[in-house]
Amino acid sequence: MVLAIPFYQMTLGIDPFLLSIVLILPFLLASLLNPWVGHLSDQYHSRFGRRRPFIFVSAWICGLLYGLVWMVPEHWSAHSQLAYFALTSLLLYCGYVFLNVPMTCLSFEISRDPQNRLALMGFTTYFVKLGTLLYQWLFPLAQLALFSSVFFGIKVVGWGVGIGVIALLGMLPAIFCQEQAFVRQPSSRIRLRDSVELLKHNKTLSIILLVCVLQLGGSAFSASMDYYLLVYYVHGGDLILGSIDKGWLSTAYTLLGMFAIPLLLRWSTRAGKIKVLRGVLLLTALGGLVKWFLFVPGIGLWIVFDALLCTLIWSAMSTVIPAIIADTSDQHSQRTGQHSEGRFVALFTLVANLSAGLAILLAGLSLNLSGFDADLGSHQSSDSLTIMRLILAGGTFTFSILAWALIRYQIDENNK
Repeated sequence: MVLAIPFYQMTLGIDPFLLSIVLILPFLLASLLNPWVGHLSDQYHSRFGRRRPFIFVSAWICGLLYGLVWMVPEHWSAHSQLAYFALTSLLLYCGYVFLNVPMTCLSFEISRDPQNRLALMGFTTYFVKLGTLLYQWLFPLAQLALFSSVFFGIKVVGWGVGIGVIALLGMLPAIFCQEQAFVRQPSSRIRLRDSVELLKHNKTLSIILLVCVLQLGGSAFSASMDYYLLVYYVHGGDLILGSIDKGWLSTAYTLLGMFAIPLLLRWSTRAGKIKVLRGVLLLTALGGLVKWFLFVPGIGLWIVFDALLCTLIWSAMSTVIPAIIADTSDQHSQRTGQHSEGRFVALFTLVANLSAGLAILLAGLSLNLSGFDADLGSHQSSDSLTIMRLILAGGTFTFSILAWALIRYQIDENNK
């Protein structure tokens, strides 16, 4: 999405709602595959382990497919370009499921101690933040003068990310990480309903997944307006300046998020993971209100103050929440004697995928209904810009408060 929106929508002029539909199709496909891949990864047996063969092969498949996504011919019609993007994205996400689910399972299994697992999630979050530090600069990089055009630049950047990051770095866990020994269990047919059945017996898991829906769906939908506001409101339609500001804002989120990780870990150890989530969500709600006054013309680099109030929740999403789900998975395995990491990861990934798809669809629909038109450039209507501002500020506040209320009144204080 980081490259798809500025390239396929802002540069090629693809309709935002049609693009949002194409963007959610891979998420829906991944949602159908997740339970099956999770079960397959749980039951697979080879001399290289359960997870590592999937990670190694799928890392290279994803890397090659990612490069192909940006090879769309510029002389094609808009509908042909959209169809090309849809096909390559679907193939990419098929491979991504086989990379993501076993990788997440492997991270759950490295330690069985809850505090060590929390520390592990914090450690891996540094690398998640490093990725976010880099990826918002990809489109500005593709526009550098050393490239003959943005179409050539996007291809160079796309293949660089595909081979250099996804393939080469993605295969490292398959080479260097060791898996725990396990007793192979009888295989059975896996259905999506089997994973959903887990929710009936675990209230904490249900609430945490609802929080994921509100944050990864609702708040992410609200946050998707920031790029459009930076380009069309703060910088009057200048895509280059808007992209640079987006890069600086993302850099601030990343650096502050890295500094926040030790704080989250110590805070979680002392107060418990649930109380930490409550405090972070309240801070994010306050940040939503402040966004109204930050995303305005002439704000300059003061825009980075947005990250001061809203970065903690994204660090918590990759640190605290996976740790809670991993703890729940471990408790279930101890109680039933069955390997269930794949089912829990599949359920978590299913919710994350559907939430992300919902956010994309709502963003595209809202842009169309607001009257936004990329061809108008700096001449967007004032009503359209006001709607974007209301979604960004009001949506962030509302979804954060709803998530806080769920945790505050539905989860027992003794849950850590």
